[in-house]
Formats: sequence, structure tokens, C-alpha cells
Amino acid sequence: MSMEQTMAALRNFGYGPAGGGQLPQYRTPSEFIQALGEVKEAALRALQETEHPWPDSVFETVLQVLADIRSGRLDHRFPLDLAQGGAGTSLHMNICEVLADEVAQRLGRPDLFHFLDDGARSQSTNDVVSTAAIIVIQRRIRSLESAVIALQEALVEREQAWRGITIMGRTEWQDALPMDLSQVASAWAGSAERDRWRLGKLKERARTIPLGGTATGTGLGASAAYLFAAEQQLRRLTGLPLQRSQNLTDAVAQRDDFSEVANGFALIGANIVKLCRDLMFYTSTVVGELEHPALQWGSTAMPVKTNPVLLEFAMGLAIRAQHRAASIPNYAQEGFLQLNAFTPFMVDAFIGSASDLERALNTLARDLLPALRVRPERCIQNMLQSRALLNLLRKDLPYETLKALAADWQSGAGATTADRDAKVHQYIDELSRLTGLDREVIKTRLSFLLTSPSSSAAEPATAAEPATTAEPNIAANSTPATDSTSVAEPATATDSTPAAEPATAAEPATAAEPTQPEGQQQGSSSSLPDSKERL
Repeated sequence: MSMEQTMAALRNFGYGPAGGGQLPQYRTPSEFIQALGEVKEAALRALQETEHPWPDSVFETVLQVLADIRSGRLDHRFPLDLAQGGAGTSLHMNICEVLADEVAQRLGRPDLFHFLDDGARSQSTNDVVSTAAIIVIQRRIRSLESAVIALQEALVEREQAWRGITIMGRTEWQDALPMDLSQVASAWAGSAERDRWRLGKLKERARTIPLGGTATGTGLGASAAYLFAAEQQLRRLTGLPLQRSQNLTDAVAQRDDFSEVANGFALIGANIVKLCRDLMFYTSTVVGELEHPALQWGSTAMPVKTNPVLLEFAMGLAIRAQHRAASIPNYAQEGFLQLNAFTPFMVDAFIGSASDLERALNTLARDLLPALRVRPERCIQNMLQSRALLNLLRKDLPYETLKALAADWQSGAGATTADRDAKVHQYIDELSRLTGLDREVIKTRLSFLLTSPSSSAAEPATAAEPATTAEPNIAANSTPATDSTSVAEPATATDSTPAAEPATAAEPATAAEPTQPEGQQQGSSSSLPDSKERL
């Protein structure tokens, strides 16, 4: 068989860009070929079950060919790019021609199975290609969900390891209030938790298929018995909870469900960019509170330079994924009347966006986060050189007094060569002299500076239990007392000993629950005795 229609499409649209093996191969993406084969097999099995149009011997050969298509053994016979006109008609023609040609070769007769009269019986490109697209999207959502879970787990591990390490919290690029580094990681983990929740919802939202609607959703040429049988066969073949649409004209014509999934993908990309930007700041030489691993030389001209290559790689992938996802609503709105002709373009964008997101998520979870090192001494130095520590005296001195003090005074404690505790005591003495506050009151407010863990405790492998470290007495100055992230005030203002461990806050709802509404997140997981319980 000459595969005339596939060759005509090649002349019009060219080869697909996918590569594989040692030599370049140009073809339709394997995952879409597999999905198309599953849809085709479900349809033909349903027809054989309800109408029995083919002799058993012929149908057995048809099933053998379809098994080869689904397994990838015939991928070389699917050369088309997903970027094409015709709403995917060329893709549907391609599989029908391959099926008929393979049956003819294996049975030695070309008249037993016609590529359209038999291969496309009770089907149309408009329901077959759209159904295959939904299968691809469903699997991509599940794969992406696994990558999001891995990032969430990696962030929770950092949250556990960084408990008791105090850094300066910042808003609008400005020093604000000290906070626990575990709370920073907890915020990052919270966005991953919401991404996970959204993907769980999108699996439900994008499982309705138009198979059986044929060309315009009216079901012309498809019997009711076939309609139900095809749905059952497809669920069995794919293992996915696919559901036949109760409004087939809508399912064939509209693609706003694809837009909804694309927006979820774009949000994952946005959260990756936010995480990478934060880490760029913390690992910069200006701030230096975290240290990006030195994985390769950073300059051809400057020997002493380390580039944040993993952060830049993950951010670049996430930005590209966002742009690819953003094209999908544009394609969806261009659907006209009873069909959207741009479904293949949307599938291509989904595959590209999901691939980029998975690579970015895996880079962060597997390669970067476990290798990040904390520099506690730099954290202390940055705080001691920041006038924002005066915000901790908000309960003790009037607002305008603190404003005036900040304008006239800069502590040099952070720049001395004394050890850490000596620097902190120097800072406290100077502050007591300038403000007139009792030294023990100031010491109580800044007790976290005297009880931070040593540098060795911040190593990724050993930092999980800073058990003797009191959390900073800062929460009451920054958040309402009812906030689950708040830390208890010390018992008395004159107590010079470190504050007692705060009572454990109410445990937030489990992160593993994908049906938890976004608006009901319960505060920082840093209050948990074991953050892995959230997973």
C-alpha cells in the first residue's frame, strides 16, 4: 500500500521533530501514537462485539497490528508532525493506512480490511483524535503529579533539616523580621502542596471523552450499543478513569477543558520560577546564607566564579513551559462552530510544557535541594548588621523612637572578629546603652541569636534535629497570636535563659490529601513534630 494520504500530509506539513536512538528519527510522538492505537482498538473491539463486521481470523490480525502500534514497534510508520492543518485528519488517516497495510501484508490479501471503510467505521477524526489527546493529557498530569510530590518531599526534608536556624526575613527586598529557615522552606512546600492538589482536581476535570460523537457530536454512523461498548473497552485498555461525555456535541466542539489544564501547568511553572528566584537571592555572594553547589566552572575568563547552573536551568525550563502552556487557551478560543481544528497543536504544547516542568521539578528535587548548604554564621552576621533587628523591640519602645534610633545608629557588631556569642553580647550592650532598656529584656528578645546551631548542624545530612535550639521569640511581633506559625513568648522579660520550646501548633491538614481546598491550608508545617507526616 502506498500510504497515499500520509505521504500527502508529509508534503504539506513535513516530518515530526521527535528524536530517538543514535540516528535522527522524525515521527509523531510515541505517547500520542500509543493513545491513538488505544482509541482505535477500543472502537474496533466495540464494533466487533456489537456488530461483528469482520471474520474472526481477520480481526485477530487487526488486534495483533494494534498491539504492535500501542507497544511502539511500528512508531517508524508514523512520521507526521503534530503541527498540521485539518484537525488531525492526517494523523487519523495515518493510523488507518498503517493498520490496513499491515493486515494486508500479514494475511497476503489487500481486500480484507479497507483503511477507511473498515479502519474508520463508526468513527471520525473529530472524536478519535480528541479522545487520544485526552489520554495523553491524563497521563501527563499523572507523571507531573509524581514530580510535584518529589519536590514537595524534598522541601519538607529541608524544612526538617533547617529547624532552629534563624535568618532575616525580608519583604520587598528589604530586611523585615528574623524567622526560622524551616518556615521559609515550609512556604515553598506549601506552593508545591497546592500544585499537587490542583493536579488531583485536573485529573477529574479532564477525563470526559467524545468517543462515539463522530464528526459533529451527533453520533452519525455509531449505534448506541457501540457507544457504550467503546467507552468500556477504552477504560480497560488505558487503565484510566475515562468517562463518556453526556453532551457529545459539546465534547467535540469545545476545548476549554484543555485550557483549564494548561492554566494548572502554567501555575506550576510560576511556582518553580518563584522558588528559583528566592534561592538565587539566598545563594548570591551578596547574601550568602545558602550555598549553591559548585558543579562546573563558571567562566571562561574568570577562574573564581561559580554559576547557579541548576537554578538557571530549572527556571529556564519553567519559563518555557509557561509559554507553551499559555498557547493552549489561545488555540482553544480559535475553535469554530462544531470543531476545534487546533487540537494537534494543543497536544504538542501539552507534551512540551509537561516535559519541561518535569525536568525542572526533578532537577530541583533530586539534584539541587539535597546539595544546598546552609551558612549559619553568615545568617547571624547579616542579622547583626541589619537595623531591622530593632523591629523586635516594638513592644518595648514607641514606634517613632525606634524610627529615630534606626536613623542615627548602625551597629558594627557583625563586622568584628569576635566569636558569635561575643558579637551578640556586644550588640546587646550597645543597644541597651542607646535605648535605656534593661539588658536582660533585650537579651530575651534576641535570645535566638545566642542559641543558633553551629555550622556543622546545618549540613544536609545531619541537620534534622536541632533539639536544643530555642526558636526565635519573634512571632508575636510579626503575626497574630492565633497564627499557627507563631512562637510562644518567653515566660518573663527578665529571664536570661533561652526561651522554652514552644507548644506544638495545631497540625495542618495532610498534604497527601489531593481534595483539600486551596483556601483551607493550615499554616506552617514547621510546627509539626515530623513534617513527613504531611506526605
